[in-house]
Formats: sequence, structure tokens, C-alpha cells
Amino acid sequence: MSLTRRTLLAASGAGAVAVGGAACGSGGAMDPSAPLDIDVADADLSGSIALLTPDFVGDDRAALDDDVIAPFTKRTGVDVSVDQVDWNKLNEKISTGIAGGIIADVIMTGVGWTQPFAEKGIFAEIPADFIESLGYDESVLVSTRYDGRYYSLPQALDLRFIGFHPELLEKRGIDSAPESLDELAQAAAELTGDGVVGLDFLSGSAGSARQAFVFLLYAFGGTMFSDDGLAPRLQEEPGRLALQWMLDCMDTGAIDYSIQAAEGQPSPFQQKTAAMSLVSTGNWPTWQTMTPDLCEKGAVGTFLLPSGVDADPVMFQGGTFISISSLSKNKDAAAAFMKHMLDPDILGKASAATGKVPPTPDIPETEGIRSNLLMTFGLENLPYAGATEGGSAAYMEVRSNLDGIVETCLTGRASVDQTLADMKKLCDGAISRI
Repeated sequence: MSLTRRTLLAASGAGAVAVGGAACGSGGAMDPSAPLDIDVADADLSGSIALLTPDFVGDDRAALDDDVIAPFTKRTGVDVSVDQVDWNKLNEKISTGIAGGIIADVIMTGVGWTQPFAEKGIFAEIPADFIESLGYDESVLVSTRYDGRYYSLPQALDLRFIGFHPELLEKRGIDSAPESLDELAQAAAELTGDGVVGLDFLSGSAGSARQAFVFLLYAFGGTMFSDDGLAPRLQEEPGRLALQWMLDCMDTGAIDYSIQAAEGQPSPFQQKTAAMSLVSTGNWPTWQTMTPDLCEKGAVGTFLLPSGVDADPVMFQGGTFISISSLSKNKDAAAAFMKHMLDPDILGKASAATGKVPPTPDIPETEGIRSNLLMTFGLENLPYAGATEGGSAAYMEVRSNLDGIVETCLTGRASVDQTLADMKKLCDGAISRI
């Protein structure tokens, strides 16, 4: 899609953008419609590029500079500058850059972000033959496409599933993982009592109320949007079942909405006041620091979220995806750096630093990866990582408002019917403004 005044205005929410204006990097004249060339020889690369990333913060930045960027610069001679921004400011940063015509050449965003920015012509198309050559599982490519074409690639995944304390389940005579959502609700109710909640699904240590709802939506066989992204689906029967399942568990005490992980403190699951919990692969570094006993082999059990409709279990997929700016003046170097970041050796080094899961198990095995029990479980179950946010070019607007709608239902301020109607109204309005 070419950059039009309408799409750029919609992307930035600001004044007109000069398509011929400046952009990061160096090279020839800017041509937003120019396709990426993934196979330019290193000797033909030059100049500089800019990387916008919400990852590699704190001590992890050294790994980005020394283990990821330095080898690329040494091999190609291309300098890479880094613009680091918090996740909660990333959308604003990109939109501001679009409005000013100055945006990074390589952009790292989240699941569900690809379609909105691809629709506005901000992300360059990535050749399908290159993506097919990577051999990635289809589950991790679902969020990379818009209108049948690829505009991003996964670089690091944040996967979510259920963790449990084996000794607490054994105490209640539960000796196998639930095979359905009904069985999970029953087990959670049996585990509740004596100061322990059966299932911590909403404390925020592994996501938000919005993401918990989306996870269950997929477990009940639903999706957020139609295949073309132009009609909402989350208000249909699977959405009703997802909300009602949480409410029913709250009625039995199996899920306690009031349980919250205090800032900087161990989660209820870490404190063993929750027998089971929604956990994220990103929890591992926190466990290592705060509760290292949980990182010992056999200390925590894991299983995928079972289906509510007699289908396969599911794993929730968040993470960080790489895109190339269509505004880049140095697309060849930007594409080469994206390809470099997806090299198995580089993926392994990045994962060791951030604790996030590489998008493929085909990376060099290291002790850090081998000993990370959450990461290894996620890698073993990548084909089930189909529960994702997004699916529509309107999703960025929906994303910022959906949490409040779900929370209103869970706190008893709106019925399930009203909540589903509010979800549809939110989505319909956002889609009408694409």
C-alpha cells in the first residue's frame, strides 16, 4: 500500500506528513513502495541505520550492543544507532516519527501491531520466499501478515500457559493435568482454601485482563476478528463463554480478582498463595532473582491451557516482532540487519540476555536456555501458540480500550451481554476509521 495523506494522517493523528522528508539512515532517495532485497552482498552495504526497540533494557543493552550489533557492523561496515523506548510509549514514538517523517529503519513492535502499521503503509513488505526459507511454524507467523503479505517477523516470543505447584496438587489428590476448561475450573475450586486460591489468572504477573480474556477466547474456539480484519468476532459465543468461565470461577473462589502482585514483590504464585497460575516465559528472570527455588527442576509443573470445546490446547503468544520502515533511505542495510537478527546464533544470544523465547527451536543450545524450564516448555509447544491479539488494522485503537471493558465485567459493573455489546461497538467504531 502506498503512503497517502489519508493513511499518514490516520497513523499519526497529527498534521500532514511530508513523504519526501528526512528519514533515518543513509542511501538513495526514499521510495516507500520499493520492495526489500534480502540478498544484497555485505560488500554492497554502506551508511547507517537506526533501530527502534522496546527490548534490551538495563543490563540487557550490553548484549544488544556487543553480541548483536557489533558483529553486524564489523561484517558490513554499517553503523547501527539505537533508540530505546518503553513499551507503553512505543506507539506514541512511532506515530510521532510518522508525523515528522523521521522514523527508524528497523522497528521492533508487539503482537497485533503489524496490521495497523502495514495498512498505513509504514512497514515494508518482506518477501515471502525469505520467510518460507526460515522454516518457522505457522503459529508464529499468523501475526506477521496483512492482506496476505508479510510485514514483520518474530524475533522474541513471550509465551503463556499454566504453571502449578506439584505438592499442592498432590495434597488434594490431583495427579494429572486438566484436559478441559471444565476440569481446570473443578481442579481450581478443589485447590482453593486454607489461604490458597486455586488459579491466579488475573493478577497481572503474566498479562492483563484483556489478554486473559483473549487467551480464553481462543481456548473456546474463537478469534478476535474475521479473516479480513473488517468484522469483530470477540462478541460471539466463544467470547460469552470466556467471560462466563472467569465469572463462574470467581463465584466459587477459584479465581480471586482482588489478588494483585504488588509492584516489585513476588507474585501470588511465587508466594505459594496460588496453587496454579497463568505464567509467562518472561517470568523466569524474576523467579531467578526473587524465588530461585522455583527454578529448580521439578519445583514447578506446566501445562497448556486446555480447550473448552474438545479441541487442542492453546498457548498464548506475545512477543517482539521486527519490521522494516517503508520510509527508510537505507532499506538494503535495514533488511540485512533484520536477517542478521534472525540468524540462529544471534537469536540464541539475544534470548539468553532477555529471557524471551526465540521463534524457532533451531538455535544453538546453551546452558542458559537448557536450564530455563519455562523457555524449554514454550519451545517444545510452539505449534500450539495460536492464541494471539490483533488480526485487524484497527487493533491499536481497540487494544487501548479493551482492558477497561473486560475489567468492568469482572468487577460486576456490567453484565456479560452489555460487555459483549460494548466490545462490538468499540471494534465497529475503530474499523470504521481505518
